[in-house]
Amino acid sequence: MSELAVIPHTRFLDAEATQRLHGADTGGARRDILGTLVVERVEAVPHILALANARGLKLWPFSGGRNFGYGTTLPVTQGSLLVDLSQLKQIDYFEDSQSVRLEAGVTQHDLANFLDRRRLDDLVPTTGVGPNGTLIGNALDGGYGLTPIADHFDALTDIEGHWGNGQPFHPSLRELGCEDMARRWPAGLGPSLHGVLRQGNFGIVTRATLRLARAPETSRVLIFEWRSDAGFFASQAELSRLTEELPLLGGIIMMNGPRVLSTQADAPLTSLLQGAERLRHFDALCREREIAAWTGVGTLYGPKHTLAGAVRDLRRRLPAARVWAFTPGQIRLLQRLASCLPAAWFPAKRRHLASLVSMLGTVEGRPIVAFLRIAYALDPSRPVMDVSRHPARDGRGILWFAPLVPLAEAGVRRYVEAMSQVLATHGFDPLLAVTTRSSRVHCGTIPLLFDKTPAGITRARACYRELVATGLQCGMPPYRIGTDFMDTVAPPADSASATLWRGLKSLLDPNDVIAPGRYVMPL
Repeated sequence: MSELAVIPHTRFLDAEATQRLHGADTGGARRDILGTLVVERVEAVPHILALANARGLKLWPFSGGRNFGYGTTLPVTQGSLLVDLSQLKQIDYFEDSQSVRLEAGVTQHDLANFLDRRRLDDLVPTTGVGPNGTLIGNALDGGYGLTPIADHFDALTDIEGHWGNGQPFHPSLRELGCEDMARRWPAGLGPSLHGVLRQGNFGIVTRATLRLARAPETSRVLIFEWRSDAGFFASQAELSRLTEELPLLGGIIMMNGPRVLSTQADAPLTSLLQGAERLRHFDALCREREIAAWTGVGTLYGPKHTLAGAVRDLRRRLPAARVWAFTPGQIRLLQRLASCLPAAWFPAKRRHLASLVSMLGTVEGRPIVAFLRIAYALDPSRPVMDVSRHPARDGRGILWFAPLVPLAEAGVRRYVEAMSQVLATHGFDPLLAVTTRSSRVHCGTIPLLFDKTPAGITRARACYRELVATGLQCGMPPYRIGTDFMDTVAPPADSASATLWRGLKSLLDPNDVIAPGRYVMPL
């Protein structure tokens, strides 16, 4: 493929080099990959698309390759050519609209450094993947967090790039000369193709504008503790109302006891116990470590006096939960006080404080690595979490199943019961969590942790497929899904949606060169 080596503004990596850099996956997937084109300037993209259309190449664009638990960097189909956008790092700041125009490779860490150098107090939309996660890639795949603009795709405006047929796209408002409004108003004027780019495979996004949340007057880290499943389930109706009535309330992630255990630095998930005996072991550990049946972590942003009232309302309207609220300053003070005491004192309280401290970056809009810890929960060596951690290259086994769950008592109860049963059948721990996505919907998250042996991978894949099937039967489809499991959510070939997607694909990417099989099945 000598033609690949001479495309302007790119570097070509052959199949062997590509396998070394991008062949590992936390889910144990393997692909034969043609190679990688490393894009050094956005002007290269039309040349790449022209060659792909002329030669029938299948492209798999990625911006960072850290989609851990969902396929990492690997494409759906064999024989694809990776298009690496991670070197595209340009950032432009627009003070009037409180927004930044980013190229596709800009990471959370890049943006945090950019804001710090200019002494800007805007919040980085952080996610669990940590500082090396790219902002545009996460948003396009439907990522979310706990900062004020929780759904990161909602923060994208002024998206630009090229369709698979090589034609450029950008917002209609910019075509009218209204560039400032294009950064503020994603819908544009008239029919909008904005939503087609979310979880789509119609084109390559090279730049987008990201609306940033301003740092508020004050903030709170919220901790919720429910002592029983019954109390947690019964709180769902009121949580739905509070999510709607308190616009200052960011996302809330709520985890059962085993899930909390998996996030602790000395995660005790390496026991050889199985079945009911293992669950009893977890119950005993939760009591020893003072972990409630369900623990929630959330954020509040806004004016000082308004937040004080919001905390009172949360406590009043959630009587089954114990609600704690800490300012960042209070957490840092507790950290200093704890450092003055002997290390052996209050071990359970110290673990809770460590979790609080790890949340500071999230509430203050600064990327952290703490959420990557769960991928290493089966590792008895307890590796230190830092920005160099890469679970796929480190040989960790994890798949994420993330269904949409009704934010209602019956829906959450059904989610817990149905998913726990599937997990038990396949020998996986019930590491369950739900995160508020709206006043009507949670997103559930379930990590399947396993040793990456052939038997471990086979067991995890079988469990994942049954989780998807069970979720669909319960009316809980996944909100995103890994590259090895796209077939589980493919619409019937003769359905209205499949017909529509084929029509759009034929128009925008007639040779099916962009990510065949990604959410929209191949032509």
